[in-house]
Amino acid sequence: MIYEELEKGAVQSTLSLIAKELEREKTDKISLTKTPLLNSIGRELGKLSIKEDWKFERLMELWGRGERDERLIVISALGSISKREHEHSKQFVLSVLDDLSNWEICDQLALRVVVNLVIQNQKEMFSLLHEWARSENQWVKRLAIATIPPYIRAKPTESKICLEFLDKVMREDDKDVKKAVGWALREVTKKDPTSVFNFLSKWAKVENKNTKWIIKEGMKKLPKKEQEELKSLMIKW
Repeated sequence: MIYEELEKGAVQSTLSLIAKELEREKTDKISLTKTPLLNSIGRELGKLSIKEDWKFERLMELWGRGERDERLIVISALGSISKREHEHSKQFVLSVLDDLSNWEICDQLALRVVVNLVIQNQKEMFSLLHEWARSENQWVKRLAIATIPPYIRAKPTESKICLEFLDKVMREDDKDVKKAVGWALREVTKKDPTSVFNFLSKWAKVENKNTKWIIKEGMKKLPKKEQEELKSLMIKW
């Protein structure tokens, strides 16, 4: 039904239909629709619309006129589409950067869409990630960093380029950005603990409270012995 309404270009009707279908799914405790349900709806929408010429235009309108639920549906739809249409999907992401305003939308966009673009064109997209990491918008920064965890899961031998990127954000002071850096370091550790230990050993000698916080969060997947070594390096300053 959602696909049929969007196919007709009836975006307002699509929004009403989504709201009606999801109302009964909201939990009494937090009055939010569960993300897995929204992802499921979005994946199906993406599969049905992937061959349609109108998909990006109408998904953009749905994004612009929707709120949290609709945007998560759009992201999941793009997750399917972005695996096959790199350039238009990239342009969609670039168009919504200024709309990012919370960690949930930001992380879902990284996990479901941006990672697909990076896998398809590493050089171009890492250049964009570096650009985003220099943004004054905390959520654009977090988007760049939140792309590293799914990327290293998909490309477990690419720890070098991931750590080279993270090297630029080890002094970040925003809480949500720092959390993303710690998360990224833990994920890279699962694939290449030795490189992460050497990377953090270098940074442990830097006298910066934000760096110290990131190291403490980022080293949690390292062996206990190596964690203790990093702690001793930080104690020295």
